[in-house]
Amino acid sequence: MGMKALVLGATGQLGNNLVRALLAKGDHVRVLVRPTSKLQTLIGLDIKSVVGDLKDVESLALACDGIQDVYHCAGYYPSRTIPVRAATTQALKEIRNVIDAATRASIDRLVYASTLTTIGFPKDPNVVANEDHQFASGYPDNPYLMPKAAMEREVMDAAKAGFPAVVVNPTLFFGPYDSKPTSGTQIVMIAKGLMPGYIDGLVNVIDVRDVASGMIRAAERGQIGTRYILGNWNTTQKALNSLIAKIADVSGPLVPLPFELVRYGSKFGEWAFRNIFKTAPPVPGFFVEAIRHMQHYDCSKAIRELDYPRSPIEPAIRDALTWFRDNRYL
Repeated sequence: MGMKALVLGATGQLGNNLVRALLAKGDHVRVLVRPTSKLQTLIGLDIKSVVGDLKDVESLALACDGIQDVYHCAGYYPSRTIPVRAATTQALKEIRNVIDAATRASIDRLVYASTLTTIGFPKDPNVVANEDHQFASGYPDNPYLMPKAAMEREVMDAAKAGFPAVVVNPTLFFGPYDSKPTSGTQIVMIAKGLMPGYIDGLVNVIDVRDVASGMIRAAERGQIGTRYILGNWNTTQKALNSLIAKIADVSGPLVPLPFELVRYGSKFGEWAFRNIFKTAPPVPGFFVEAIRHMQHYDCSKAIRELDYPRSPIEPAIRDALTWFRDNRYL
């Protein structure tokens, strides 16, 4: 008899792959979906749905009722550049609503999917970043970076007070069912020949399905009040772009671009897309600043305590390309 699990953010790439992993494990899965959510990636799955969102306390209470494990893959992500105070206020409201609903439902475990950007930089350049390195950012006005750090602190503070929460910090993940798309934007742009240049730097990459497995392991054996970096391949943006281009059978990005040039260019591009073309930009300005927070990671703690799978990256990229083609993104 499987566990009763609730997945928040099931229409997103990580949440959708997690739902599929839980079903394959034999769990009974419930999802919380917004009235406006696009549900194509959930069609045909044996799940129960509750309509609501993280701002709706009553829908969260209904979704958590009778649940044992809650998997939170719906962390706040601004749809556009807004004041950081407004973004952080909204983000904290949502995570507090989740914690309150889960507390009242007496769940066994909350596994919260945070982000790689909340892992700080080691002072010693010879040390690889791990879970002990605390968040610090040179971009205090960034409406993605600051709310993410605030939400993670809120979960960790609740765990210190006795709430059964575990935090996972996935690195950059690729794979199927990236319907927005999110990280797969890099794959789509390279495959379409729309990314002639790139910001060089360090990065860690993992198959999204391995992240889903890691979250399940975190629910089963993770230590309460602990965060785990779920990553795999430490590489460079240059090498990653070349691998994506090779698998897509296209010419890869050739020109490394100065970070500040791309940063300010993205901010202008965001303004132009919204004010001239009346549409959302493919890459928001605040995301470019987040790239500066990518680095190499020491995942040995999560490997040791969670024993999550670390599959080769090539199949993840290939499966992502296949999914994008099948769904007419390419």
